[in-house]
Amino acid sequence: MSFWKASGATNLETGRIVVVGILKEQDKSLHKQMENHLADDLCNLGYDAISSIELYGVKTLEGLDEKQIISKLSNNDITAVLTIVLLSKQKEKYHVPKSMFDLEDRYNSNDFSIYYTAIYNRIYEEGYYVNDTNYFWESNLFSVSDQKLLYSVQTQSFNPFNKASLAHEYGKLIIYDMLENNIIKDIHKRRE
Repeated sequence: MSFWKASGATNLETGRIVVVGILKEQDKSLHKQMENHLADDLCNLGYDAISSIELYGVKTLEGLDEKQIISKLSNNDITAVLTIVLLSKQKEKYHVPKSMFDLEDRYNSNDFSIYYTAIYNRIYEEGYYVNDTNYFWESNLFSVSDQKLLYSVQTQSFNPFNKASLAHEYGKLIIYDMLENNIIKDIHKRRE
């Protein structure tokens, strides 16, 4: 994970934050889950946050120019935009030998014939193929009033269990990083 933040304090406690996913059409089912999880995580800290799909519908800000987007955000009292961008999704297939870890005890023998048989079987035994998926993400936080970038982070997800867990884990990761870097605060804790 790598991040950048603007110098100077940023107050996001007043106003509304909209979470905007920017994903390809084939990832639209993931899009909604990603937005909702991140918006909910912000709400759980005391922020007024909403998903762009909930606010504007599935087409979000599609087809609008810069002035129209800013106008639409301002009309809904949005003070900040937090984006979720799927930069890349890479699939990789590789072979795993069947008995990759089963032979460890056999190697402890000083007997050449045991070693030879173990290695020979390992090389010629059928294995299986594994498909891994790597997701490369970027999130940016912008203030709407001056259209300045306040925070940017790039992350990688590896083989998520399912879309819901991917969205949940990504939300937790981004929120944790924003808290650690004083971009946001737990408003509820400060009020207690």
